[in-house]
Amino acid sequence: MLQPAYDANVESFLGQQQEQSIVNAIEESELSTLDEFDRNMTAHMQQMWEDSQRRLFEELGQYQGADMQFANAVESAGIATSPLAGGSGAFDLTDSQAHGRVTQPRVERYAQVVRKLNDARVAAARPQVDVLAGLEKATLDSSSELKSKQIGQVWKLLAHYTSPKESRNIAAGACAYLEETFVEHVDRIVAQYPHDANVGGIPSTNRKIRGYLNVQFGRLGRVPAFLEMFNDEAIWAHMYTLYRCGFKQELLKYALDMEDIITDSDPGFVAHLKGFCDQAAAIRSDIPVTAASLEDPYKAALYKVLGRGNVSKKAAAEVVQTTEDYLWSSLAVVRDAEQIAAATGHPRNTLESLQALMLKYGPGHFDPNGNNPLLYFRVLLLCGLFENAVDFLLQNDRFQIEAVHIAIALAFYGLLNIP
Repeated sequence: MLQPAYDANVESFLGQQQEQSIVNAIEESELSTLDEFDRNMTAHMQQMWEDSQRRLFEELGQYQGADMQFANAVESAGIATSPLAGGSGAFDLTDSQAHGRVTQPRVERYAQVVRKLNDARVAAARPQVDVLAGLEKATLDSSSELKSKQIGQVWKLLAHYTSPKESRNIAAGACAYLEETFVEHVDRIVAQYPHDANVGGIPSTNRKIRGYLNVQFGRLGRVPAFLEMFNDEAIWAHMYTLYRCGFKQELLKYALDMEDIITDSDPGFVAHLKGFCDQAAAIRSDIPVTAASLEDPYKAALYKVLGRGNVSKKAAAEVVQTTEDYLWSSLAVVRDAEQIAAATGHPRNTLESLQALMLKYGPGHFDPNGNNPLLYFRVLLLCGLFENAVDFLLQNDRFQIEAVHIAIALAFYGLLNIP
């Protein structure tokens, strides 16, 4: 604001007053413009939020007003109180036909699962309902509408997180899932290329692994010269693939059978492996690791997940090529962090550090073209970032219904952090 000038001259005084009026008008105009901008921005954001809610609930066939309906939905799903509390919220859908609403078949399939669960909860404090199996069937029955098989794999993954065997250990459950799906991949490749695999009638585990590697190396046209071989068998590739499948005891038996051969490459490896498989915390791995000793990338990859020396990521890059392979190797060292830390003398690998890295990478790292949103969603689930995973999937209109029911399942099993 202009400071008043005390001048007895009338002309000067009037000029000062005019200039002050102009400045005041400009300031008021600026304030008015800023207020108008804030109001418009707030209204725009509110409209976007309401439109997003409306699209979701219209798809669910239950839209009655965004704010109240959303609150009912969350409460019905147990996301605000206890897991899957009873009530007639948006996800109950028990009276959809009675109220004259039209629901999609896909929505109704999920609704039937939630309805059975709510009925079971009324009958018993701890309902014995296989929620995941029901939701998986609903997804599979909706495959023609979803046009995606990946979403169906989510329920199999969550089943590992709720399995007593994995004791709700995120890394152990995720590794078990990735090992299970890799076994399915091996079986599929062997069945798809029976001539190249050459495994015979009813193959043993080792013959199946050998057949899988035959196909893999056959695609290259030759067995890479840098692999350590014995009688035309890539020993370290075979052992790594056994472990990648989760066949720990088969790996140990194979190593014991091949001990004389393996000793030529690494005299202490079999003893290290035995201690590792027996979960002996006292194993140490002070062997020097050089580029020459790890020329075979399968050997490097196996050393890394078994805590055998300090292996660089670059040494195993030729083996760890897919997102699944990368996550498995990362989660395996988290799962066995205590043993690996004891063996190498290095700090423990933590799930939190892996989670932070995946969030830092973001979806663009795994899906740069945005063609496969489910890939990053699975990455988040595999790392135990359940809230982030649900939030990410909800942003995709195509899978919003699935995101809602994944949240319901996670809340029911106590895996979702609820404020």
